[in-house]
Amino acid sequence: MTSLIGRNIRRLRRRSGYSQAQLAKRACISQAWVCRLETGDENPTLASVTRIARALGVNVADLLAKPSEWAS
Repeated sequence: MTSLIGRNIRRLRRRSGYSQAQLAKRACISQAWVCRLETGDENPTLASVTRIARALGVNVADLLAKPSEWAS
C-alpha cells in the first residue's frame, strides 16, 4: 500500500507540474518527506495524505486508487 500511495503521489504531482519542493511547500510538509513517500520508504500518515491531496486538488481516494482505477 505504501508504494501504491507513493506512485500515485508522484503521478499526480507530475501531472500537476509540481516539483517535490513545490508540492511540499503547498502541503506544508518537507521535501524530504515527499521524496520518502514517493519512494515507499515511509508510511504516510492520514494527515500527510490529506494535506497532499488538498495540495494536488484531488480526493484522498485518488491517492489510494489502484492503476486500473485511474481515469485517463
